[in-house]
Amino acid sequence: MRKMDLIVIVAVFTTIFVFGCSKGYESQKTADDLTVTLSVGSYPLVKGDNTLTVKVADSSGKAVTDAQVNVRFYMPPMPGMAPMELNTQTRPKGNVYAFPVNPPMEGGWKAEVSIARSGKPAVTATFNLDVR
Repeated sequence: MRKMDLIVIVAVFTTIFVFGCSKGYESQKTADDLTVTLSVGSYPLVKGDNTLTVKVADSSGKAVTDAQVNVRFYMPPMPGMAPMELNTQTRPKGNVYAFPVNPPMEGGWKAEVSIARSGKPAVTATFNLDVR
């Protein structure tokens, strides 16, 4: 194989990898004594089906799986547009809470995660997300 052929092959595979594979997303927020981590495998989100996961950890870093986790996924209000939002109660899957979202349009969205635990006041963490 000639050196030029090898360079072309490497360039093609690099282009496919960089532009063909979207990166995941992960963001952490602190809410009271909890660390809330929101993640998605492919980012930015797309119009259509997406699955987001939330991991909740206590102050020692141990996963909290006995909480009631509700998510309000919404686009902030804009003049002349009807409100767009989805409210869902998640269920634990291992040490995370997973939920689907299906945004109907591109733009800036928010995921407001509310966590209620027995005997403690509910806490909320809000994350900014892009849909393209």
